[in-house]
Amino acid sequence: MRSTVACANFVSLLVLGVLILALGWGAAFTERPLASLPFALHVSLGVVAGALLLAQLVLRLVVPPPALPARWSKARRAAAGFFEFATYLALALLVATGALWGYFGGAPLAVFGFPLPASAISDPRLAEILGPAGAQALGLAGASASEALLAAHRLLAILFAVSIALHLALGSFARFRPQAPPPEAPKFAPALIEPSPTAGLASRLRLFGWLQFWPQLAIALASGVLLQFSTSGRAFSPSETGYGDAIYWSLYAFLLLCAATALAFFYTRAARFVARPDYLGVHKITAFWFLSLGLLIGLVGVILSFVGLSLSVSLLVAKTVSQPPGIAITDPNKIIRALDVFILLVNFALLLAHFIGVGIASWLTSEATRTRFRFAVATAPQQSRA
Repeated sequence: MRSTVACANFVSLLVLGVLILALGWGAAFTERPLASLPFALHVSLGVVAGALLLAQLVLRLVVPPPALPARWSKARRAAAGFFEFATYLALALLVATGALWGYFGGAPLAVFGFPLPASAISDPRLAEILGPAGAQALGLAGASASEALLAAHRLLAILFAVSIALHLALGSFARFRPQAPPPEAPKFAPALIEPSPTAGLASRLRLFGWLQFWPQLAIALASGVLLQFSTSGRAFSPSETGYGDAIYWSLYAFLLLCAATALAFFYTRAARFVARPDYLGVHKITAFWFLSLGLLIGLVGVILSFVGLSLSVSLLVAKTVSQPPGIAITDPNKIIRALDVFILLVNFALLLAHFIGVGIASWLTSEATRTRFRFAVATAPQQSRA
């Protein structure tokens, strides 16, 4: 019973963490982020997440979770434990940096209407808190405390999102499922059992899963950093937001890329199940469902990132054409800003990453279709004789 409570609390913590990230990111697109409803919910739910995290740590000490499946390799068990620890650590640091940012920055933070305490000192420099040597070692000698804490808060948000995605992709929740006995394999002819009809597809699935995972992971991390710079720049240089804004489309394309990266890692894990001789016999309808899902995510991601890239290019072209030569520009909306270039790079990188996913998913789906056809042709005579 207590292990069930611990599992439910952990799931609630992950769901609440994802919701907090979405609210914080959504607040950055409003005209007055600190006075918006998403920001207020972001702060309030962040405090609730901190309380759930403390309860989860206590539950882990009182009720240790079940061991990871013994059939997993040592590397997979170590990776699952590392990303679970990274999830806890990132969430704890997120709550801490958010609270300190509100305390030192004097932001009007409130938890469900109750105001949080603020520092009497008006946003001190980081050198005044850590000392000149400590601030110089971090390369933030000229930054204020709120600026440094806000930058750390945003980077920790990326780490938290990546840790959740990889933790789920590793299938760490398998420890909470009861170990059912393996299903009885259908009795096929020896020619169908040895060799496995899906052995070749399983090896290609493992290879191309890694070929998709690593480029998409690198592009997702780089795009997340660039998106953080872009959203930070909007606080100092706000502009019109909505469907006509390129960053609006890049945000959703980035979220789809995170899902596609986790699914690519799942390809490599699913290869061992696909290689079983009875895979197509047991999973007649649901076989290779992950390839169809990967193709769908990739196609939607290509469309979103292409729309964002088109808007970015049209914006840069419009600003370039509207600048008369030799005349000073007084309208800030006609100046090409660094964040415009950042958004262009993000959309281009996202488009490339989703093209990789679509190409690999399309080819693997074609190979899976051929394998299904060969399996159906090979089993038809056996079934007719039966």
